[in-house]
Amino acid sequence: MTEVRGRSVGGSETAKAAAAVLAVAVVAVTVTIVTAVNVGPEAYTSIAREFPGSGVVVFVAVLRAVHEVFSVLALGMLALVLMFTSRTSRPGWSSTSETARGLLRIFGAIWATAALLLTVVDGLNTNGLSLAAINHPDQLWFALTGTFYPAAWLVVFIAAFTVFTVSLFAESWAAHAVSLWIGLLAILAPVVISQVLVGPNHDLGEDASIIQTPVATAVLGLLAAGVLLEFAHPRCGALRRMVRSKPLWTGVIVIVSADVVISVFKLSGTPLLESLTGWQLLARWAGLAVIIMAVLTASSARFVRARADVRARAAKTASVRMAVARVGILVGFTAWASITAAMILVPSPNYFAPNSIVSVFLGYTVEAAPDPLVLLTHWRINLLLTAVAVAAMAAYGLGVLRLRRRGDSWPVIRTICWFTGWIVTIVLMGSGLGKYSPADFGIHMVVHMSLNMLIPALLVGGGPITLLLRATTGTGRLGQQVHSRVNQLINWPGLRMLLHPLVVFVVYIASYYALYLTPLFGELIRYHWGHQLMNVHFLIIGYMFFSLVIGVDKLPIELPHIGRLGYVIAAMPFHAFFGIVLMMTKTPVAQNFYRTLDLPWLDIAAEQYFAGGIAWAGGELPLLGVVIVLAVQWTKQDKRDAQRFDRHEDTGLSDEFSAYNDMLRKLAERDGVVAASSAAKEGTRKNEQ
Repeated sequence: MTEVRGRSVGGSETAKAAAAVLAVAVVAVTVTIVTAVNVGPEAYTSIAREFPGSGVVVFVAVLRAVHEVFSVLALGMLALVLMFTSRTSRPGWSSTSETARGLLRIFGAIWATAALLLTVVDGLNTNGLSLAAINHPDQLWFALTGTFYPAAWLVVFIAAFTVFTVSLFAESWAAHAVSLWIGLLAILAPVVISQVLVGPNHDLGEDASIIQTPVATAVLGLLAAGVLLEFAHPRCGALRRMVRSKPLWTGVIVIVSADVVISVFKLSGTPLLESLTGWQLLARWAGLAVIIMAVLTASSARFVRARADVRARAAKTASVRMAVARVGILVGFTAWASITAAMILVPSPNYFAPNSIVSVFLGYTVEAAPDPLVLLTHWRINLLLTAVAVAAMAAYGLGVLRLRRRGDSWPVIRTICWFTGWIVTIVLMGSGLGKYSPADFGIHMVVHMSLNMLIPALLVGGGPITLLLRATTGTGRLGQQVHSRVNQLINWPGLRMLLHPLVVFVVYIASYYALYLTPLFGELIRYHWGHQLMNVHFLIIGYMFFSLVIGVDKLPIELPHIGRLGYVIAAMPFHAFFGIVLMMTKTPVAQNFYRTLDLPWLDIAAEQYFAGGIAWAGGELPLLGVVIVLAVQWTKQDKRDAQRFDRHEDTGLSDEFSAYNDMLRKLAERDGVVAASSAAKEGTRKNEQ
């Protein structure tokens, strides 16, 4: 959005925003503490945990509530900071954005402090240790290493501190945008290791949480931060601008859809009103419903306000509706944040649902041996990657449609490449291949090589960045701002470093060796979030590698065609050697994990040998195909360069031949002068003799 100039902030307006934040935080903390005290030790003993004492429980409740409130407010305010800036490379802060940055610093500092304290306190909580354990180094070390929670909160702290630091010192738009993405991803760390990791079908529940958490944080954070900013700058119009946004309503649909999946998973067949979790879900839905009604009210107020200068009564009605909408958003946000923080303190019914050893790790069972018929017929949706694929295809389709409506053309082959890549992703991860990949190392390697090579090679041919830049050209102020910001991100020094060919090559190759030839794979494969993390990593690093080789998007550093060919050829021996190492290794990768599954049809050693063959042959063949595509691109580029040169010669736009002839003439003249001088010197020497 364009820069908005707000009037100076008065003391009463600042006090109103501060009072609203304080009220939200107090209610959230109160609700969470009351929940923790009421469930008492039974919440721990029912899931075979030691009760850490009331002091730790209350401390965790307070910090959880603070984290839930201020992480959403900080990231929402950061998004507003990005909205209320000019279109230059430097933000060009207005008084509105300066106020937003001031609030961001406060929210970021509180969030970072809560996350840092949780690294210790939640470690004590999840390991059943009291506050007195802090005075004993051995117990404190156990608290910090006994579960994943301290590491998860450390990730959150780093992200929160990054947001805080950027708000203090950074001036570039790109730095603020990158810190927002870091924050939205980091808040997933404590989510994926909590209640959604336990019970049957936890793969679906965890995927839904991974989708919902950043979307809910962005949507609710923008709305709540917009209300606070309007308290300080009543005329900035932050809330009125957001409620008419289609992405906002898309986010609401995603939140509701994901919450349905999460609710069904957590209840695990238990009637809604027969558990405390069910009542908490109802309260959270009520909060979300209040937010939706408030947004609808704000939308109607915006429509009436358009006629406010004509009808004074309409202006008064609009002001009342906006005031009601602001209160409704804060009330709904308070309910959502309070219940979300409190829910983590109550073991949900999915903890107590009957389960099997295989389902404990995978979320489902794989009883049949994976023969070709089973792989074709036993499907299970990978919710995360399917959602990403659908969103990517929808966004791409809208971009192509915008170009066609404007009368511009877009190569059909690029559209085919993009859609084919994502359709293959959906089929690969939803079919028996994706379902059996966590339980069978050979099938896992097939999926790995497809995500790392086949699918990225298709996707980079779609040119999504080029499409985005073309689709946002000449589409009004918002489109121009998006166009400008994308160009800034492409030329951002940090992205330039990440996409440096040497960095990409090292990470692309080292990923195989660091993951499979160390204990890392054995640790990650035990958890659904670890498996999804590997899938996403394979896809991203593969996309980065092939974008440097056969991609059509303009990158900060581009290799010449001969360099691209050498780039691909240099990767081939590493694939072959990795495959041979897998085939020759006597100790199977992640042997303890596969033995724990105890699947009657699984031959661990044979599957590792098969995986090595896939890594060898499956790595070489796609790269050979890429070499062929690269050769075709190289030939076409040479033809285009030759045709362009001929056109320039014919029209007199090129003087390369003239410059070349002038160079030859000067060389000839120089050689002639040198020859004449040598002859004169020789004649003089003979005369002297």
